[in-house]
Amino acid sequence: MRGVAAGAGVTVKDIVLLNARYDLSHIKFEAVPETPAEEEPRTLEAVPEVPQETSAVEVAVEEYKTSKVAEPTEKKPITEENAVDEDQQVEVAEECTSAIILAPATRNREVFTAQNWDMSHRLVAEDAIIYLEIHPDPSENIPSMFLVTEAGQLGRSGCNSAGLGLTANSLQSNMDLAPDLSIPIPPSGALRRLFLEQSKYSVGLKCIARTPRHVAFNMMVSSADDIGMCLEVTPQTIFRSVISSGSEKPYLVHSNHFQTGPFLSQTQIADTYLGGSSWYRGDRLEAGLRKQAQKENLIEQDIVLAFQDHAGYPHSLCEHVAEAKSSKEENSGPYSGPTSTVCCVVYNLSKRSVRVCKGCPCEGIFQDFELR
Repeated sequence: MRGVAAGAGVTVKDIVLLNARYDLSHIKFEAVPETPAEEEPRTLEAVPEVPQETSAVEVAVEEYKTSKVAEPTEKKPITEENAVDEDQQVEVAEECTSAIILAPATRNREVFTAQNWDMSHRLVAEDAIIYLEIHPDPSENIPSMFLVTEAGQLGRSGCNSAGLGLTANSLQSNMDLAPDLSIPIPPSGALRRLFLEQSKYSVGLKCIARTPRHVAFNMMVSSADDIGMCLEVTPQTIFRSVISSGSEKPYLVHSNHFQTGPFLSQTQIADTYLGGSSWYRGDRLEAGLRKQAQKENLIEQDIVLAFQDHAGYPHSLCEHVAEAKSSKEENSGPYSGPTSTVCCVVYNLSKRSVRVCKGCPCEGIFQDFELR
C-alpha cells in the first residue's frame, strides 16, 4: 500500500481507507449530521498526528466513530414508504456471483473459478477496473499472480502460478461491528491478497482462519489440485462448504447471502441481507452450468455463457444499469448511482490462464492472459 500511495501521490492513509472501504461500510451507525456552516469540513489531512505505533486503520476507525456518530442504527420494519430499490442499497453495492468448477464437471478435466463482479457502474464508465500481473522477486518466495481489482486496491479476485484461485462476495451479519483496536485487524482485501501470496492451499487456509476480522464476507478458494471451499466468514466463526474430485456435485456457486449448511443449522449469527437479486443469482448460475456439468462436458465458453443470464433484468446475474432516479443519486459519491456487472472473469487454475472482460459479459470484449 505504501507503493501504491507513492505512485499515486497520495498519503498511505488514503490507500488504507480505500482498501478498508468494504469493512468500514459494514459498520451500522446512524448517519453523520451535516457539518454546521461555521465549521470547516474535515479532510483526511486534517486528522491530528498520532503516535508512530498507531496504525492508519486505527486512526480511520476512531475518526469514523467519533465524528458525531451515534449508536448503531435501530432496525425498523420495512414498509412501502421506506423500502429501497436494489440499485439504491448502499450496503450491498459490492455484490458478486461466483463459482468453483472442478475437473469431473469439465470436458478437459480442468479446474475453474469464475465470477461476475457487480458494483457501481462508474467503475466501468471511468475506467477504474484494472488487471494486475505480478511477478515478485524470487527472494520473496511468493508465486506470480494475476489479479482483477479497482485502482488503488490490493485485489478483488485472482489466481497464482501455484494453481490457487480466489473470488469473494459481500455478506452481512448481525455480528458486524467496529474493530477491536487492541488487536491489529487488516482489511478483508488484504486478506484476499495474502491468500494468493501462498504456494500451498493449506497455508492459505490457515491465513484466512487465523486472521482477525470484524465484518462478514465470503471467500471462494480453490486449487488446481481439484478441491474448493466456500468460506462464509464472520467475526466469530467460519462456515464451510467443501467440494473435491469425489463430490457428488463437482461445483459450488455463491452470491451475497449466507447459504452453507452449517450456517443454516445455527441461530446465533443472523443474515442481515435486505433481500434482492442474491436470492436468485446463484440459482441462475447453477442452472446455466448444470446441464453440461452433468455430462462432464463443461468448457470455458459454457461458463461465460452461464454468466450472461438475464433473468430478473436489470438486476440479473448479468446485471445492467437501471435508470437513475435523480441526478442527486447519480452524483452523490464516487461509488454511488446505478450498479452493474463491472467485470466477468474466468480463471483456469489448471492452465494458469485467465479470460476476462470489463463490463457485462454479454457485451464486453474478452481478453486472454496466461501466467508463465
